[in-house]
Amino acid sequence: GKGAPDPSAEDARIPEENLPRCTKDNCGGLLRPHVVWFGENLDRSVLNAAQRKLDACDLCLVVGTSSVVYPACLFAPEVASRGVPVAEFNVEPTDVTDSLGFHFRGPAGEWLPKALGPHPDENI
Repeated sequence: GKGAPDPSAEDARIPEENLPRCTKDNCGGLLRPHVVWFGENLDRSVLNAAQRKLDACDLCLVVGTSSVVYPACLFAPEVASRGVPVAEFNVEPTDVTDSLGFHFRGPAGEWLPKALGPHPDENI
């Protein structure tokens, strides 16, 4: 389910000299995207900020995730356990689907506009 490599695909390697580098004085180090790679720890301040948001939310939307990568996989079930409505939008159920309040099965681009749009009885 992870896709099949195309044996005829052209090599996508980028020469190191063409990669972006730091422009600060006496640095020149390789720049990296603002992502967390597998095996790396998340920044504690980011986790703390996320936890504050989770503690304060009154609705949680979980969109397009397998809900298996730690620690994010714990967020929605923790919020749901407090009685906060949690809506999962995904093309297939996940391991946490049954512990959440709502599951919209299908493409997020199809379901999110419907779920977040005005109710037919609303006058806009």
